[in-house]
Amino acid sequence: MASEEAKVIEAENSTEVLTAFNRIPYALINAEVSGAAKDTLDELTQICKYYKVYKKGASFTVEGTNGDYVPAKLNYKMAASLINKEARFLFAEPPDITVEPKGDVGKITEDAKNALTVMNDLVKTILDKNNFEEALIKAAKDCFIGKRVAGLVNFNEDDGVTITFLPSTQFIYDTKVGNPNIITKFVCFIIVKDSITLSEKRIFKKKFELVDDVVYLEEVLYDGAGKELEVVTEYQETLMPMIPVSIFINDGLSGEDKGESEIEILQDDESWYSKLSNADIDAQRKSMNPTKYTVDMESNSTKSLSTAAGAFWDLGSDQNLDNAHPQVGLLEPSMNYSASLDTTLKRVKKSAYNQVDMPDIEEVQATITSGKALKAIYWPLIVRCKEKMKMWGPQLRNMVDIIIQGAMVYPNCIEKYTNDVISPVAYEISIVGNLPIPEDEIEEKNMDLAEVEYKTMSRKSYMKKWRGLTDDEVQEELKQIALERQMLEESSFAASGDTEPYPSGGTGNQDEPTDEDEPIDELYEPTDDDDNMI
Repeated sequence: MASEEAKVIEAENSTEVLTAFNRIPYALINAEVSGAAKDTLDELTQICKYYKVYKKGASFTVEGTNGDYVPAKLNYKMAASLINKEARFLFAEPPDITVEPKGDVGKITEDAKNALTVMNDLVKTILDKNNFEEALIKAAKDCFIGKRVAGLVNFNEDDGVTITFLPSTQFIYDTKVGNPNIITKFVCFIIVKDSITLSEKRIFKKKFELVDDVVYLEEVLYDGAGKELEVVTEYQETLMPMIPVSIFINDGLSGEDKGESEIEILQDDESWYSKLSNADIDAQRKSMNPTKYTVDMESNSTKSLSTAAGAFWDLGSDQNLDNAHPQVGLLEPSMNYSASLDTTLKRVKKSAYNQVDMPDIEEVQATITSGKALKAIYWPLIVRCKEKMKMWGPQLRNMVDIIIQGAMVYPNCIEKYTNDVISPVAYEISIVGNLPIPEDEIEEKNMDLAEVEYKTMSRKSYMKKWRGLTDDEVQEELKQIALERQMLEESSFAASGDTEPYPSGGTGNQDEPTDEDEPIDELYEPTDDDDNMI
């Protein structure tokens, strides 16, 4: 290997950058972080360790061996399990994303309605083409592990609109002083060809800068040592009004713009859980194969003692001893610690679950009797996810806004998604999160029925909500109900022998038109009870 490459490897190893998850040359990072390369590298190194815990499990020490026994070494990966559960809970039911009119809805024109329909269809199509729902769950995992994740939107005539989520080990960024919501610089490093030989390795750098409200783009290809190989895109002005990226930050305090890792708060609990569980496994193994000891036996005879089931041992005494009484015994470990260990493991597990507000269903499943009870058990996690959506929501809105703005300035990039032109119209973007908690439908139905009875909810609203009917279907259903009610009343009168089913003063002349001859459309007229909801 060339001496230059050896020096680079030595430098990278000295800063622990050359790891399984981050292999970006020091020189590339140093050139983009304005003298803060060491701090950046230290953080990236720590994030790489978080990913290692997620992938491999938290490290722990083993005890009780002098080299003649191989202790158990099983990683339980509790942190990975909790992070996966949290991400699925947050986005297994994807959020509802809609482009809505801005301002007075009653004054919106027909052209504006059509433009919004085109926008909604375009956004949905692009998100579907990018497998957005699946990618969102993976992005949430990366965010919880690595403190933050970037959602990059790229516009290309050949590829169309692509959405890529990048882990924190692959990008750096700056924000506007005094306004952290405006990104002024974004640089990402993507390994397009990996190799242990630096000269064969390829790293693609994509860099955006916002200068005087103008977004500039530069794309360069490097080798593994940070040597420039090709300028793919010269530093040039784009048509975008903003840098096309959303930064999703996980938790943190006021003034912190880098986020925090949930691995950091979970790894100690996981380490102790694995340590204690493995110690218990070792104790169980030793109890199944207890230590044997001998008394007054000749040393050579002990080597031939069989361990097979039903084996016969002819014990030979040590002839050098007077009055020898050869015998064999077992040292059986005491297992009276099991109850206390089980309590300790449950306490450690509960501590980890509490760190991320995750309910332990195994502990409480016997108490779940309804959707309301389940919701109460999950309430801390529900609140936690709603808190996270306060950050994810605005950034998802920003991502959708980027798609719409890009579609307007790069119409050639969206030809594969729509034949319509994206017309400028005042709009706003709605993001509504959905959590996979089953509701107690029976209880809610009964409450709604009571509201219908007390005329605080219309029959129309009830039927639309619980039967999924359209306005027209509801009208037809109510007409049918009115018809059947009339037929039932008429049959009741006939059964009672009353020849005048109508109140006194009405006519019984069958030759004259009656209410029976009126068309069904005239029999039913919507009332306030049907159309209005208080």
